[in-house]
This record gives sequence, C-alpha cells and structure tokens, in this order.
Amino acid sequence: MNKTLTASLFILCSLNVLAKDGHLTEFVGTSGQINWTDASVSAIGYGVAPPDKNPNVAPFLACRAAIVDAQRNLLESFQGVRVTTTTLVSNYMLTSDVIKSSVEGTIKGAIIKSRNNRLDGSCKIELQAPLRGKTSKSIYQNLYSEELSTSLLNSFWSNWISTAHAATLNTSNTQQVVEKIAELDKRISVLEKHLTTNKVNEIQLNDISGIVIDVRGTHFMPSLTPKIRKANGDILYPSRDNTQDIINNGQLVSLFSNNINFAMEHPLIGEYPLLIKANKTWQDQATEISLSEKNSNKLAHFIKKGLLRNISVIIVL
Repeated sequence: MNKTLTASLFILCSLNVLAKDGHLTEFVGTSGQINWTDASVSAIGYGVAPPDKNPNVAPFLACRAAIVDAQRNLLESFQGVRVTTTTLVSNYMLTSDVIKSSVEGTIKGAIIKSRNNRLDGSCKIELQAPLRGKTSKSIYQNLYSEELSTSLLNSFWSNWISTAHAATLNTSNTQQVVEKIAELDKRISVLEKHLTTNKVNEIQLNDISGIVIDVRGTHFMPSLTPKIRKANGDILYPSRDNTQDIINNGQLVSLFSNNINFAMEHPLIGEYPLLIKANKTWQDQATEISLSEKNSNKLAHFIKKGLLRNISVIIVL
C-alpha cells in the first residue's frame, strides 16, 4: 500500500466528518475529540460514588469522580494533538516544562460542557478546553524560536563562508562579482514587476478580509502548524511577522473546516475572503501545502504589501 493511500485511509478513519455544520472533528485518546474548527479539545469521564455513602450525597461524589476521570482523558487527548506531520503535543511536553505547565493549566481551567447523573448511580461529565491561548502560545514560542535560531545560525555560516571566499579573490574578480550581482538584481526587479502587473492586478488590495484554502482531494491533515509553500518549497505562510502576531494574539496558524461554504461565510474570514485552491501537499509532509506558481505569486504579493497581518486563515479538507 503506497504512502498516499495509507495517509488517506488514516484520515478517513480518524476524522469524524460533520458535513451538516461544517465543523471538522477528530477522535483522539480514550474518549476525546479535537474540534479543529473552533480550536478546542473535549473529553468524557465517568464516575461512581464510593459504596455505603449517603444517597443524598452520592450523586455529587459520583460527579466529582467523573471530573477527575474526564481531566485524565482530556490530558490524554491534548497529548494526541498533532503539531506537525511527525510530532504530537506529547513530544513537546516531554522536552518543555513550559508547555507541560500550560497544558496542565488549561485542563484545570476546562469548562463542564455537560453533566449527566444516570439511573445506575454513575455520573457522566464532558469537559472542554481551548487549543488557542496558553497552549498554542507556549508551543509556538518553542517551535518558532527553534526555527529562528536555526535560520540565524545558517545565516551566520553563509555570511562567514561568503566573507572568507571573498577574501581569497583579487580586486579585479571582486569587482566582476559585484557587477554581476547588480545586473542580476536589476533583472529580478524587472521580472517581479512583470509578475505583479500581469498576475495580480485584477485583485483589489484592500478587499482581503481572510483567506480560505481548499485542499479537498489531497491527503492533507490538520495540525497546529500548517505551512503554505511555493512550488519550490519556500514558506509563504506563516511568515516571521505572521508568527509573531499569532503568538501575541494567542490564536492558531489556521482553523479547519470540511465545508467550503461554511468557511467562506465564517465570521473570522469576513466579507471579502480570498479563495485559493491547492492541489497537493508538500512532498511527504501531510500538514504542509504546496501552491501553484500562479497562486504563490498572488499570495506572495499580498504578503509583500503587508496585507496578511492579523488576517485569519481557514483550510478546507
């Protein structure tokens, strides 16, 4: 069985498609669910009162036990939330006390979504807690600080090598290199101007209130850190500015839905959504999207103009 078919079967088995309301939920843990549309995690717990307790008190004791069970199941559910294609929240909780503390704090603050004292004397409790806020902020700070450190390190070595190499050139060769770079820079500027004029001039720059990306038909999987890439692999979204805004606002990189109309009409997307069709994922990364050249140029243009800051994104599976 090939990788694409295996991934597709996994999605069909793990995602509970609620086409009626557009919400995308995924079963996780013993009794938990991730709602990728409203960015929340929920879990169910059951409890019974200790034997020989006053019948008037027993229902309350049963519900107290159910809350403890639900909290335990909610922790298991949070640990199963996908961060990237190959990592879960549990991976980050093992290496970061900050993330572990934020998840545990979020669970303690979970709301009781439903409570049911049953005829057999047991109690059923459903707890719900947000993915956005403390949890997402701690994970993003950890993840993006790693990427930033790697980027700075690569930049340092690249500059060092360039400097060392330049020192070995004579004055004549150095002048030739400078002239070639200037010529190349001029040609790139002309090309960028041509692309901007011919491929994006039909879009009103001030009319973007949100972005909806249609990945239906691919084996894309929802996660806390989806990426949108050019065909050559360069990351378009989230950019460094986007990630800082996302961290500061305590929101997610993207929400997810299974209904295109629901996504286009979502309050976070606003009145003037930009709809982009993506036909494939990036290489073997099922949580990352690869755009066509045309759509890449369109999105890159808006990013360059600074029009995507504080704009919400919904990905439709």
